[in-house]
Amino acid sequence: MLTRRRFTALSTAAAGAALVAPLTSHAATRSGLEFGVQLYMVRDRLQDLDATLALIREIGYSSIETYPLVYNRPAKELKRQIAAAGLKATSGHFDYPTLEEHVNYAAELGLTYMACPWIPKPLQDSLDGFHQAAAHFNQAAVKAKKAGLNFAFHPHNYEFKKYQGGRGFEILMRELDPAIKIELDIFWAVEAGEDPLALMHTLGERLALIHIKDRKPAAGVTFAPDAVAISHCIEAGAGTLDWKALLGAARRLGITEYYVDQDASDIPIDQSLRRNWKYLSQLQIG
Repeated sequence: MLTRRRFTALSTAAAGAALVAPLTSHAATRSGLEFGVQLYMVRDRLQDLDATLALIREIGYSSIETYPLVYNRPAKELKRQIAAAGLKATSGHFDYPTLEEHVNYAAELGLTYMACPWIPKPLQDSLDGFHQAAAHFNQAAVKAKKAGLNFAFHPHNYEFKKYQGGRGFEILMRELDPAIKIELDIFWAVEAGEDPLALMHTLGERLALIHIKDRKPAAGVTFAPDAVAISHCIEAGAGTLDWKALLGAARRLGITEYYVDQDASDIPIDQSLRRNWKYLSQLQIG
């Protein structure tokens, strides 16, 4: 269980602010795009959040996407820590069962997007479960909107599994309020056999955020985000995905939020962060 003493946290944050104060701008990328990190990727390093945020900033990333493991402190305190590291947080992930309970927390954190990354396992296994999820998301989105937030959903691969009568993803697209945005994880879409460029254009204005990780040259597709599927993850530029085309299309669609979110890596996570940044920051996009 993650714990943190308030005095230590605030003292460390203040020291971190002094260290990053001379840095008035984030590292430039050839494309002009800014990239962030979803904190799930560094979940094993969050016991020392300040050091982890400092590492992300030092590498060159400009933002983070928050994750429930860091919500064990007041929102205003977390907001100060993120700012002290020289980072911004525009989006955050929140757990399905307690979405409405965390709307005020997300608003206090200063987020633009409140995203749910997961439908509980029992609901993933039937079309009726997706009907229930759509209703739950619509209800949460109403409260989020009242708090000045945009609500978003992050699909994986299980939403694209075919059942008699359709797929969960199709149900969500029909039944979700049109104002609910999609955070598209390119890897998971490809893992499920989808054409990511076609999917991006189909989503159109509904697409608001992009998750980045590459895919090894694995055969076949999967419809469960299990160990086999996750083992196909690799750093951007080291796999089979055409990031120049994908990010170029995303930019033309007006997307501004991009987060590296590698579920697993064959190398230490700090090296993974650096390799992803090196490739993405040097990528020239038309």
